[in-house]
Amino acid sequence: MKKTLVVVILIMASLFSISAAKYDRADGFGIGLSAGYPVAGAAFKYGMGDFRIVGTLGYSFNDNVALEAGVQYDWDRFTIDRLPFYLNIGITGAANFNPAFDGFSINFPVGISYFLIEVPVEFFFKLTPGLRVRSNAVVPDLGAALGVLFYVNR
Repeated sequence: MKKTLVVVILIMASLFSISAAKYDRADGFGIGLSAGYPVAGAAFKYGMGDFRIVGTLGYSFNDNVALEAGVQYDWDRFTIDRLPFYLNIGITGAANFNPAFDGFSINFPVGISYFLIEVPVEFFFKLTPGLRVRSNAVVPDLGAALGVLFYVNR
């Protein structure tokens, strides 16, 4: 999976022209990949300053088609060796679909985002504690995801 992610990042970087602009944090529509739980697959974000609409469409670990969607707020900015990182929090919902609806989860992701300086690319990592709701039980749920997004209209 790691090799696939690296290959996709390299292909995306070579396909899009690199702008001379300096990006602190990209806004607009971002599309890329997210690997993790509760959903791994094609990821998207729509950024408007500190507020973002987020989502992932793909698979869950039990090979069901899954969808995750929600909102995120860039709560704080901090630097490590002059590199700007953003601490973000949010709320998302995820649903699994096998032949029928297979429950859903409500998650409260906490993550870190890094935006490249020269190109509108974001790398992110998030932890997603929450609750999984099924027809017969409500249980605690914990997930995590690592991903990359390319912002197409800044």
